[in-house]
Amino acid sequence: MSVARLLIDIMGPVVLIVGAGWFAGRRLSFDVGTLSRLAFWVLGPAFVFDVFSDADLERDVALRLMVAALAGMLAAGVLGRLLGRSLGLEGARRDGLTLTSAYGNVGNAGLAISVFAFGEPAVPAAALLMVVINISGILLGVALASARTEGLGPAIRRSLSAPMTIAAAIALAVNAFDTAVPLVAERAIGLGAGALIPVMLLTLGMQLAQNGAPGLSADIGLVGVTKLLVAPVMAGIVGWLLGLEGDTFGVLILQSAMPPAVFCAVVALEYDMDPDRVSATVVGSTLLALATLPIALVIVT
Repeated sequence: MSVARLLIDIMGPVVLIVGAGWFAGRRLSFDVGTLSRLAFWVLGPAFVFDVFSDADLERDVALRLMVAALAGMLAAGVLGRLLGRSLGLEGARRDGLTLTSAYGNVGNAGLAISVFAFGEPAVPAAALLMVVINISGILLGVALASARTEGLGPAIRRSLSAPMTIAAAIALAVNAFDTAVPLVAERAIGLGAGALIPVMLLTLGMQLAQNGAPGLSADIGLVGVTKLLVAPVMAGIVGWLLGLEGDTFGVLILQSAMPPAVFCAVVALEYDMDPDRVSATVVGSTLLALATLPIALVIVT
């Protein structure tokens, strides 16, 4: 199957759901803020717990994957912040640029593309990176938003108490001690987890209906460089130095090459981090990714 067909099959459903949200936002009176808080406080924690509580990956490989992925996030986020400062961007706008530079869409797009490219054996590595990057992105977003008014110490405490962080800690304990989750709880959590991605995409579509389609902006161009180019290159260099290879290395590159996560818009709305601009940046850089993802796929496959 061609790369073009791959992108249609993977990104097409995402576009359709965002389009449905846009249509609903134009025709119906939905409260976008309520939907975003539902995703942040309820569905997100369920998703993290559902994936992480039974993740199965060799510990040494998992550690190297985490280090390489976080190195890519760090490089992209720091560069985005420095470039924003050089352009005179301040406050919430610079924080939003930092978040969208670092935090990639490793869930609905990254996981699916990784599994399609490398098959079911890629699921553990792709799922691990999905959870690690999601948690790190949430921590970064909450810390950036909180630091503007509360200072670094309270920001760190608040980020560590975010619902997805707590869910991850509980899931790690369940996984480490091989604890059996009651069937009724497991099924309820699974149902909530399955609702996260559609709700996030619908919310994004509704935000677009309210704010209009994104135009060209410096933010989109900067994120195109930091998130789509710098992040996968840095992650790949660190992964190579750490001895990652084969399909695992390919999954690292693909997950690091994803455009900004839809959850960036959710975090921005929850913590008043210039949500309109962040939403526009997510959509605009996702369109740019239609040009960069085929290159990443050709390289790793």
